[in-house]
Amino acid sequence: MKNLDQIRAARALLEAKDISRSAVNKLPALILSNGLLATAAFCEAEGTGENRADMKKAMEATAKHLAEQGYVSKNVTTVRMMIEDLAQRSSLHLQQATAEALAFIAYLKRFAPKE
Repeated sequence: MKNLDQIRAARALLEAKDISRSAVNKLPALILSNGLLATAAFCEAEGTGENRADMKKAMEATAKHLAEQGYVSKNVTTVRMMIEDLAQRSSLHLQQATAEALAFIAYLKRFAPKE
């Protein structure tokens, strides 16, 4: 049986190869200051900018991880679906999902290649 760190690391290794480290580096601060839902909405919104596409990829990887771990429904595969799912849940559940998202993003950040 694998522990959570092994699960997070394995998932992050799969997802990190196509994501810029500088994009992932911005996510924890955004989540801590604005919340998971607001950060996800920012990543999902149309727009251009430095690393915006990679930020969305990182948030999609996070959504998939949260689905695998049961923090959102198993069928969640996109950022929008994650937002919709978490918006329907309790505040405590959102806090737990946020903590797990931050832990996963820490691994994603470590494994993402430098530019």
